[in-house]
Amino acid sequence: MEFSKLAQSVLELDRLLDQLRTLAESCGVPSPEHQDWYALLKHKLIPQLSEKAFLIVAVMGGTNTGKSLIFNHLVGESFSAVDHRASGTKHPVCLVPKTATAFEPILARHFESFRLVPWSNAEQPLAITETHHLFWIEGLHVPDRLLLLDTPDVDSDREVNWERARAVRHAADVLIAVLTEQKYNDAAVRTFFREAAEADKPMIVLFNMFDLNSDAQHLPRWLEQFCEETKTKPLTVLVAPYNKEQAEHLELPFYELQDDGTFGEPVNLEKTLTELHFDAIKSQTLLGALKILDDPATGVRAYLDTVQKASGRFAEALKTLENAGETVVEWPGLPTAILAEEIRSWWHSGRPGWSQNVNNVYRTVGNGVCWPIRKAAHYLSSRYLNTKPFSEDPLAEFYKLENQAVLEFVSRIIGRLEKISETDNPVLRREILELIGGEHRAALFERAHAVLASLEPVDDEFRVTLRNHLTEWSKQNPKIVGWIRSLDYIATAARPVITVSFFVSGFALGAQVVSQIISEAAVASGVTAGGEAVLHAGSEGAQRSIAQLFRKIQEDYVLSRSKRFYAEFHKELWHDVLDRFRTGAGVVESDVFRQCQNWTVPESVSN
Repeated sequence: MEFSKLAQSVLELDRLLDQLRTLAESCGVPSPEHQDWYALLKHKLIPQLSEKAFLIVAVMGGTNTGKSLIFNHLVGESFSAVDHRASGTKHPVCLVPKTATAFEPILARHFESFRLVPWSNAEQPLAITETHHLFWIEGLHVPDRLLLLDTPDVDSDREVNWERARAVRHAADVLIAVLTEQKYNDAAVRTFFREAAEADKPMIVLFNMFDLNSDAQHLPRWLEQFCEETKTKPLTVLVAPYNKEQAEHLELPFYELQDDGTFGEPVNLEKTLTELHFDAIKSQTLLGALKILDDPATGVRAYLDTVQKASGRFAEALKTLENAGETVVEWPGLPTAILAEEIRSWWHSGRPGWSQNVNNVYRTVGNGVCWPIRKAAHYLSSRYLNTKPFSEDPLAEFYKLENQAVLEFVSRIIGRLEKISETDNPVLRREILELIGGEHRAALFERAHAVLASLEPVDDEFRVTLRNHLTEWSKQNPKIVGWIRSLDYIATAARPVITVSFFVSGFALGAQVVSQIISEAAVASGVTAGGEAVLHAGSEGAQRSIAQLFRKIQEDYVLSRSKRFYAEFHKELWHDVLDRFRTGAGVVESDVFRQCQNWTVPESVSN
């Protein structure tokens, strides 16, 4: 088995996961530091593969099983206080060999969640604190390659003690499971050691406070039940008799259970540990940790699946906002009067100089002459013909319709985002609610309307598009343009009369409807005067061509106007949000995520 390949592979995975953690947090996936597989990676695999290996042996068990007593026997010194109260030991104690090795950085890597404190007295581990402490000291009798730990109860009524015990279990190579008649079948104890067995932790089972006479007949049943419930396969089974005097003097004997169910001569517990097959134990524990790490249901694969799903939700939100411009709403076209003025300007620029001068004068005079007639037309059509007067300010109605379109647009986007916000991803939910929640929603509408109000009704870009359309149309229809232009020259002298006639005609037939028809005819023909002649005398083909041109111009205007609004709206309101959504959505597209997905256990190890 080539552990160099294992070391290289696992160290590479650790490097990749350190990078992925930051990316994953951007799309709402919390750090996996509290998950078993990650704890095993950080506190077992990485330290053991990147530095001199030590065999970490932890004495573990339930309340009042005598763990600290066993620990003191193991190291030959009273480092842990023997407290007969439940949950006496609150913090682990670690004894290290007396060598020149600098153990503090080694312990810090193995026990990352603990604050390392030099041991000074046996009462320290009994203190109740919220901070996880690990008290450590050199032991005179600790074998060179062992780190020995006493630990809190695995079934304590204080949850913080469980957390500390689990953290030590993750880091340990070998567990000495201290049991008694009362605790071997305790549910919490069974659960703790079952989880250890699932990680292939080698275990020495030690029944403490054992009566060699009365308990011997029950031991096979106790052991069988414990092993069956926890799926444990002990390295060896020991018993320590109940003898208070021997216990106080650290002279308890430890008997090993023989294959025939009898007990041999007392064994040296320290010697039993030093004679363990170091490499075999390390192999078993490392591969056990690796099995948990590679478990598709609970290991790194499950974490990557969670990241992929979270990133997918960000991609969905991103797509909703990026495609917001595709939302279908009815957007109003440019008012005919405004469009007519733009077309007149184009037409006017093509007139000879003398004609431009005459028409400039007529336009100024005509507007003044027509003002009282227009007012009368508005009043009479509204009073007697029950029609809506043609607006003196054509932009007022246009802005009203545009604001309705914007209201509908924003409402639809909010509806889509509300569905996406129904997620268990806290980061995504917070981002969306900051856009559409509570007072943010009202502000969204207000800012959307403000963006719309900041846009000029006709910009230079549209004027260029309009003139290109008109120029192209005039090239394709030279006869119609020539005919209109000849009418324009003839009509120049009569313009004031005909202009007034327009408004009178509009009033007589209904100001709103007819004025729009006449204005559209003027727009299509490119003239202000003589429009009636074109409307009635023009051929059907010319009218169709002009109508198609007019429709195309309006379509282009609506498209251009809505795009301009959306571009400004996008930049003003959620440009930063989109950047964050892109970051979250891009996690699964990153090289580091792909490399994590492609990581596998080396074949030489998995086989």
